[in-house]
Amino acid sequence: MGFYPVCPGSGQYVVGAPLFKKISLQLENGNTFEINAPENSDTNYYIKKGTLNGKDFTQNWLDHTTIIKGGELFLEMDRIPNKTRGVNKKDKPFSMSLLK
Repeated sequence: MGFYPVCPGSGQYVVGAPLFKKISLQLENGNTFEINAPENSDTNYYIKKGTLNGKDFTQNWLDHTTIIKGGELFLEMDRIPNKTRGVNKKDKPFSMSLLK
């Protein structure tokens, strides 16, 4: 799906390249969380830009409570890494925030 747990108990998931162009999670609470990456391919595996529920998404992580609320994570993929995306302190997952 393009995300995996950062650190057990933290409630955060690191965001990476999904293996699918689109996937929908039907959650137990009745909500749906979609990950949409229509340009994803064998060559376009870097996140160029992202939006979460229509707002800019620069984080390299998702919070479990965000997923449970439902919504859409839209990822614009590219073959070239975007070295200016996800570089701020707030964009780093818990495990990376401990590094200086």
